[in-house]
Amino acid sequence: MRIWLALIVLVLADSAGNLYLTRGMKQVGTVATLDPQELWQVLGRVLSNSHLKIGVLCMSITFFSFIALLSWADLSFVIPATALTEPVNMLGTKFVLKEKVTKVRWISTVLICIGLVLISWQA
Repeated sequence: MRIWLALIVLVLADSAGNLYLTRGMKQVGTVATLDPQELWQVLGRVLSNSHLKIGVLCMSITFFSFIALLSWADLSFVIPATALTEPVNMLGTKFVLKEKVTKVRWISTVLICIGLVLISWQA
């Protein structure tokens, strides 16, 4: 039970982290030059962006959940199971970031889910 709970925490934290980091970087803007003055301005926008701070916190939770999972379950289960982040990321991309998701990406996400069902059957 704790393995599945840690996996759920990992998946949700990783997906939330990806979404927050993406939204934050879209707010910060692109880095178009390596001019030191502009890089300092970008750094200031990065450090003051709340989405990026939340994204880093979520990624920290992901890291510690991953470490916990590795101590509780076999690597042959943990690594493939972390692919559950892909379907959740796809849903977040579609409904949170409002990006267009192609049919091919949806099909690939379904294939990932099928693979995860097969792997968890053996676990």
